[in-house]
Amino acid sequence: MSLPDEQQWLFAFKTFAAAMLAMAIGLWLDLPRPYWAVATVYITSHPLSGTTRSKAVFRVLGTLIGACVAVAIVPNLAGAPPLLVLAIALWSALCIYVSVLDRSPRSYVAMLAGYTTALIGFPTVDTPNQIFDIALARTEEIVLGITCAAVVSSVVFPRSVGPLAAQRVKAWFKHAHASVRDAVSLNKSPAAETHRLQVAADSADIENLVTFLSYDTNLDQSATRWIKQLQPRMLLLLPVMSSVADRLDELQPLGGPSAPVAALVERTRVWMEGDEPGDAAVRDALLVDVQAEIDQHPHRSGWRDLLELGLLMRLRDLLNIQSDCIALAAATTGNATTLDAPLHYPIEQHVAVVRHQDHGMALLAAFVTLFTVITCCSFWIVCAWPAGGTAAMMATVGTSLFAARDDPYPSIVGLTKWTIVAAFAAAAYLLLILPAVHNFESLALVLAPAFILYGVLMGAPATYPIGLGLAVNTGSLIALQEMYTFDTASFLNSTVAVVTGTGLAALVTAVLRPVGAEWSAMRLINANRATLAQAADISSENQRASVAGLMIDRMMLLAPRAAAAGHTMPEALRELRAGFNILDLHRARLELSRGARRRLELLLIRLQRHYASASIAPTAGLLRTLDRALAAVRDEPSGTARRAVLGLVGLRRCLFPTAKPPRLALQEAAR
Repeated sequence: MSLPDEQQWLFAFKTFAAAMLAMAIGLWLDLPRPYWAVATVYITSHPLSGTTRSKAVFRVLGTLIGACVAVAIVPNLAGAPPLLVLAIALWSALCIYVSVLDRSPRSYVAMLAGYTTALIGFPTVDTPNQIFDIALARTEEIVLGITCAAVVSSVVFPRSVGPLAAQRVKAWFKHAHASVRDAVSLNKSPAAETHRLQVAADSADIENLVTFLSYDTNLDQSATRWIKQLQPRMLLLLPVMSSVADRLDELQPLGGPSAPVAALVERTRVWMEGDEPGDAAVRDALLVDVQAEIDQHPHRSGWRDLLELGLLMRLRDLLNIQSDCIALAAATTGNATTLDAPLHYPIEQHVAVVRHQDHGMALLAAFVTLFTVITCCSFWIVCAWPAGGTAAMMATVGTSLFAARDDPYPSIVGLTKWTIVAAFAAAAYLLLILPAVHNFESLALVLAPAFILYGVLMGAPATYPIGLGLAVNTGSLIALQEMYTFDTASFLNSTVAVVTGTGLAALVTAVLRPVGAEWSAMRLINANRATLAQAADISSENQRASVAGLMIDRMMLLAPRAAAAGHTMPEALRELRAGFNILDLHRARLELSRGARRRLELLLIRLQRHYASASIAPTAGLLRTLDRALAAVRDEPSGTARRAVLGLVGLRRCLFPTAKPPRLALQEAAR
């Protein structure tokens, strides 16, 4: 682990200053628990000012919603503890369900609304008549902490999200550039699959930054617009690169591409040499020559000619998309307000912004929260444990914070472990240090070493959870107020309750949710198959852009999970390419003759059955149906036939990459 840099130290001092400001104002306003404001400062703060402001907005909204629900539930159900517990548990579970479905940073609102109700509701079950005053006080304390964190982050040496976004775009462009070179090279790099995985993973990181960019007042919002246009093109590069590489691989045993096509591929490779793309004029001339070769290439020839035609068309798409990515990346990193030239590839016609939603995973996460809260509260009610409300509160927090992760267990265990460490730090303060403190200045002085250290840990992504857990729990267990008080029994009870709550959350998660990256990856693959079955349905409308956007979004989700599970992504890329080809066939069939159309529709029906079945491997019967459709469509005179033929060729390469060339092509070669 490297030593903290100056940015970490700056963030630590800023956060501590914001916490002490919140503490001072809380004491001046005579708030009952000003330490909640201190804890909120650390929960809200982030090294990037835009991220802190966005978290502040989301946290205020979530707190207000949660407080209103607590005020509505607790007084009405205080006389029936089981119903009260069930109501809060169901509400928290519902919020987790919504939060997991919404994969954007805005999901923080729903998650916070759920566990804020628990934070306010459980400790007040014995005094329901005071729920409004307590909810108001908690809301004031939390909003105070949020405000102090946002103001200090924005005013004192603010750190913009822009440079980080530009850095991520440069890193993505480096990986994408290498991946394109791999695609057009006959000798594939051993790191080709790693490059593809990294491109998809980089896309996910950049997507998360887009929300924070809109809250960055120090940044021209043009960058947000360029990144939103860049990201779908980044992802679309993956299947296009895969298609180019696949056609080149298939042509090798057939003698390689013809001389004109091989020359165009080589010119593309030369243009992509080095770490930066070549001259734009060279690219434009290359695009003209590729289009000229496409126009004169026949679509009624043999298998080799069809492969070359598909290679040329995908090469054209690759050059257009890569050109757009170059322009948009330059505009993003250079803070440009306009582009030097219009974009080449109309992405909106091909890919819509559609998000994958895993309702099964969301329901599982909600059930874990529901079961954990009910179990903890049952123990609290049966044992009449005075600190049971704190345990139930922390059980809700523990299951909520990490619900969206594939395997929340390690994170909840880490939270429990660092809560125990924070308890020892709080005990040291309460027993040895705070008795000698008599004014606010000396209080800030003695708190500084520990809380600045916590801020330093929060300043690095790898240690952020450690610093956050220590800061929040140390401040909460000390329970800083206007007058120093220490009750050993109360402190031990609170400590045991906090550890019990998070520990129970970890235990229930381990039992009810023993899943990980591989399980999540399989769910994404199965969801893709269901989407492909829907795309092949001839009775449905051809929603090309929506289906493409949905499958590309899943590919972005699949990349980090595939890497974590030790898998590669060729199967996901083949399925994505198959989806594009099926959509092409779906649309092209309407303009074919009756006989060709019937062959194509029979193929689509069998494709629908294949993707709807549990069997992953396509059958020999499906291959025969595909080849018959290819033979029928290949002789069509209409211009649409070219698109249909290319869709069939691409589909054959996706489903049967090791199959021999179609028999028709072999017969022609014999003649």
